[in-house]
Amino acid sequence: MNSISLIKKNQQYYSDMKKAGESVPRSESIASLGAIISYLVWGTSFSEYFGYKFWQKTCKEKKLYMTRRHMFRFFDRYNPPEFRNRIGDKSIAPKYYGRFLHREQVEKEAGFESFVDFCNRYNKIFIKKKVGWGGESARAIDASSPESIKRAWEALTDEFVAEPLLENCEDIKAVYPESLNTVKATVLQTKNGPVIVTAIIRFGNNTTVDNVHSGGMAAGISIETGRIETPAMDKHFKKYTCHPVTGKQITGLVIPSWNEVKKLAIEASLVTPQLRYTSWDIALTIEGPVMIEGNWDAEFYMEQTLYNRGHRKLFIDLLEG
Repeated sequence: MNSISLIKKNQQYYSDMKKAGESVPRSESIASLGAIISYLVWGTSFSEYFGYKFWQKTCKEKKLYMTRRHMFRFFDRYNPPEFRNRIGDKSIAPKYYGRFLHREQVEKEAGFESFVDFCNRYNKIFIKKKVGWGGESARAIDASSPESIKRAWEALTDEFVAEPLLENCEDIKAVYPESLNTVKATVLQTKNGPVIVTAIIRFGNNTTVDNVHSGGMAAGISIETGRIETPAMDKHFKKYTCHPVTGKQITGLVIPSWNEVKKLAIEASLVTPQLRYTSWDIALTIEGPVMIEGNWDAEFYMEQTLYNRGHRKLFIDLLEG
């Protein structure tokens, strides 16, 4: 990324924070200088500098954050490359995690007739990249007619998989019905066994996906109670106690079947314990919690931003005993 792009990105974050009513440095130029210094010293991206409000933090507080620089070293140390595809590739994951997925998949290589049969059974499908990030190119597709099936087939290239479209249970669907809203539970494999260390829930917002990078929002969940304990926040730093589209309460809502959600995340993490840091995207459906996918390289950004505190020392202390 060139210097002009970096300046524009910095200006956007500065403007977003100001519009969101958050405190900001005195000027854009001061913010730019601070972001550059923070990158050199602490390894933060521009979004991290603003999301973590590093201009307000002491050196002691900054050391507690898992920044982008630490993140890749963290993955290299705790997640061996030879095991990553088990959850990183959605076409391979069913071999290991099929009992948590509770649904079938179809790929282009299965052929058109198999795809037609799949669509005739489900009508509404969801396609996503086998290896992707941030909800990239993921979308729901109507496949209830020969014409729509043909269009869906053309969209299903070799880098995608197709699944039946899932729906949330009523309590979660009521908050925002146009996307599949999911919980992200982060699990560490410690010397005393697996531990859920953070949990958030994501909702769409005038989008068909819930990922924050794609326009959704996220809120923090109490691991003990399953209660949403922070306002939701979008990528522009705007905070919501109620959903802006439906007006339904977010903060204070208790996640349905929370103990089952936690059990699913723990059991899924034990399938490949060699991956000592994993996060699990779990949908809350009428039939109960269903695993959407696992990640060995999930970011720490949203959790640290929502709670305004760093998790680096906590994570390393748990992993190193």
